[in-house]
Order: sequence, then structure tokens, then C-alpha cells
Amino acid sequence: MRARVRSVQSSAAVKGEALFNLSTGGIRAIELDPSQDRRWLDFVSSHPDALIYHHPGWLRALASEYGGECLALGCEDAAGKLQGVLPLLYTRGMPLQVARNQTGRRLSSLPRTPLAGPLTTSSQATVALVRAAIDRVRLEPGVQLELKTTIPDLDKMVDGLGCMRWRDTYVRGLPENDSPRLPVTPPGGPVLLPGGDCEAGWELRFGNARNHHHVKWAINKALKQGLRIRPAESENELRAWYRLYLRVTRRNVVPPRPYRFFDFLWNELRPHGQMSLLLVEQHDAGPGNPRIVGGSILLRFSQTVFWAFTGADEKDFSLHPNDLTLWCGLHDSYRCGYGWFDLGEVAEDHPELARFKEKWGALKKPMYRYYFPASTAAGNHNSPAPPTLTGRAGRALWQKLPLSLTATLGDWIYGYL
Repeated sequence: MRARVRSVQSSAAVKGEALFNLSTGGIRAIELDPSQDRRWLDFVSSHPDALIYHHPGWLRALASEYGGECLALGCEDAAGKLQGVLPLLYTRGMPLQVARNQTGRRLSSLPRTPLAGPLTTSSQATVALVRAAIDRVRLEPGVQLELKTTIPDLDKMVDGLGCMRWRDTYVRGLPENDSPRLPVTPPGGPVLLPGGDCEAGWELRFGNARNHHHVKWAINKALKQGLRIRPAESENELRAWYRLYLRVTRRNVVPPRPYRFFDFLWNELRPHGQMSLLLVEQHDAGPGNPRIVGGSILLRFSQTVFWAFTGADEKDFSLHPNDLTLWCGLHDSYRCGYGWFDLGEVAEDHPELARFKEKWGALKKPMYRYYFPASTAAGNHNSPAPPTLTGRAGRALWQKLPLSLTATLGDWIYGYL
């Protein structure tokens, strides 16, 4: 797997002014506006470790979802060139803790986002940005700082920071592609599969021989059952997919994101090829239009593609719509020159999902959450809590709720998180 540079990054108070100055290197932390200051987009676009979650469009989507206030920190050198960025967003917070999740008022990087954290060119810049964020929460009693990142030992670099070992995310490295990066076909669509057997399209290997055989079998079965894949072309198709997304979140007992969030991504990121919705349709389902059986949203930026949100009806799982979207998304990402494909994190109580992602050759990558004050960190999240009678009853109840009600409840819950 190709080695990626993972860099690390600080500091404190009035917008537009220096928040913190290091005694060496001449760098300082400042507040800036990612949507107006071109340096932000230029920096994240050129950084190999940048994620779509550092992009100004994602920050606008989060801010518009619930009207949150964004605090964007940058670290600049004496010449005014950015050496690091740290996006942060305030949350309302709940007056209680849900399981082991932190749910109080937070300044988070970033809420409702799997990863963000500091993105820098040096450890000095990392320290400067984190210290700036700590200084900010010190001015606001009752607010905790939360950083979500894959950077290890950040708590050893900055005093007062507490670390929680979070879940693993499953990342598939893509082979080097020496050809120039292909332009993403507007509106961010993938290379579509032909009809019949997909033998000619096998450019990637998926783990060991056993896993590769299982993937190949699933894809050919999907095609033989009339499944085809294409990018969504209208907001009506986005809305049809959203109902399938609600089914998945209800089955997994996860609060769903509101439709307006996806609508914002559709209009903000899709025109630039940074978001696409791959729809899986069954064309052999009888007369009339093909039936949508599943679909996934892919988010693309820098070197990384995220398999971010998925929708499907449980009764169609045997058709393997998720296998088809992953196969197509992985091959398209490789052909377009991306280096990494992130299949997302897996909760400790979903071992079958972990096995599914490992089948595609994805490897576990540890994630960390850092908190200030340190007392708000809770050690190792990966130790599963024993199921309780109340928890089992709650799961069973959630899985029986009408989809419209889960959407309403999810919108209410995320308004605090």
C-alpha cells in the first residue's frame, strides 16, 4: 500500500488577529473565512492528506444544516502563506451523555463528520492550531474541544489534551496509476458497467484469492439479475434514494441525516465532481421503468474517495447492490488516479459489516478523538458495552418506526450533536 504523508499541527482569540505566536519559525494562528480567503482552498487542494471534510463546501453544508457557527483556524508563516488549517464548528450539545459519546456543548472538528482535525505541513503548525483551539474554549466555560483525526499521540504534543481511541475506519489503498488523472465525468459519474459478465473490467485484486472470488461472484450475480449502475441525474432521483437511505438507517438503528443536508451537497459539491450518487437499478424487473434497488453517495477530494452514505431495501440485499456500487466506485477511483478509498468506520457491534469491508481488501486504520479538558476523554471506545434490556428494546422499537418518524427524530437528534 502506498505510503501517505500524514502531517501534524495551534492557538487563541480575536478574529482576524494572531491567536498564538511560536517563538521559532515565525508562524502564528489566525481566524479566517474558508469561503472568502482563497488561501484555504489552495492549501487543502494541494495537501496530500486533505479530505473532502476540509473543503469549504463541506463546512458550508454543516453550517447550513443547523445554522451552526464555524470557527476556521489557519496557521500562517511570516510571508502570510498557510502552513496548516483546522476547521471547527460549535454544537448545541445535550445535557446528558449518550452511551460513551460526548454530547455536551462542543467546539468540534467536526460535528456529524467522521474525520477532519488539523491539516498541516509540520508538527509546529499542528501544535499552534490545537493550542489556539484550546485557548478559545478556555474563554467559554462549559464548552469542550473535540478533535477527530488519525494523528496518534497528539495528547503528548499538547498539554491538557485527553485521548480516546475511537473506532477503526476501513481504507483500501489503490495501485499507482501513472496515467494523468482523468477528469471526472460531469456530474461526477463513474465508468459504467457494460451488460453481461464483467470479466474484462477486473483491474483490481480484492484481498486473498477467496475474497477476490467472493467479490467476483457477487458482481456477476448482480449483473445476471439485471442490475445496472449509473449516476443520478436529478433531485427527484436523490429524493427516491433518500427513502432507501432511511431504510438502512432504521435497520442499523442510526439516526438519519435530514434530506436538506443531501440536497445541499447535491447543489454545492456535485457540480464540481466532488460528490456523486450512484444508483443501482434492476432492469429485468418487468415492464415499465427500471426499479431503483440501492445507491451510494461517494465524496471525492485530493487523494481520497469516501463511500459515505448508502441506501438499499433489505429485501433486495440478495441482489448485491452494495457490492455493485463498491466495485464500480473502486475501479472508477483507480482509473481517475485517486490513491485511497475509505469505506468508513464500523461500530464494535457490527462484525458482519467489518467482514464485508475487509472482503474488498480494506485495512483497518485507527481513529482518535482528542478532548479538552482531558477529563472529558473516556479511554478506549472500542470496548463494546454489554447489551442491556433497555437497549435491546430500544433497538427493536426503532426498527418498527415509520420512516417519516425516524427522519423527524434523526433531524431532532442531530440538531444537538
